[in-house]
Amino acid sequence: MKKRARSRNEIVAFIASFFGFLAILGIILFGLNQKVSSLQDNIKNLEAKKASYNKILNEIKQLDKDKSILDAKIEVIKKLKTTSQLSVRLLDAIASATPQTSIWLKSVKQTGAQVALTGIALDNTRLAEYMNTLTASPYFSKAILGKSALTDVAGRKLKSFTLTLAVDKSAAGKNESDPGEKK
Repeated sequence: MKKRARSRNEIVAFIASFFGFLAILGIILFGLNQKVSSLQDNIKNLEAKKASYNKILNEIKQLDKDKSILDAKIEVIKKLKTTSQLSVRLLDAIASATPQTSIWLKSVKQTGAQVALTGIALDNTRLAEYMNTLTASPYFSKAILGKSALTDVAGRKLKSFTLTLAVDKSAAGKNESDPGEKK
């Protein structure tokens, strides 16, 4: 009987230990499930934050694109401003160098770093002086006579000419500003 009671106690102890072990495993499993659930919620929250940050990142990328477009436009405006200032200065230099009584211009055309002039001169001497005066200007590096021919104007024999002026690159590259303009 003692053996039986002892065997029964051992079986009860084993079963109690087994259920205790299962209870401990259940508690651990419950804790792990809670942790997994908490981590999944955390992942969802982080993904929501990531999505909101992605919107902000996309806005930043768009702003960077817009900024680069605006920078390019600003550069074009600066280049146009410099070019227009140079064009005004070139026309002023041509007008200042043109004698009113011996040279008459028909057209002035600027293409890149060249200015093409067509006109009429009293004679070759005055045309040569005009070319020297133009090349003495800081804006022109050389003057090339393209064509010179006699033409009849109001019964007088005059010289019609075409002249190509090379714009001096150092004058073209200067960023000259108006005296009242602040940098």
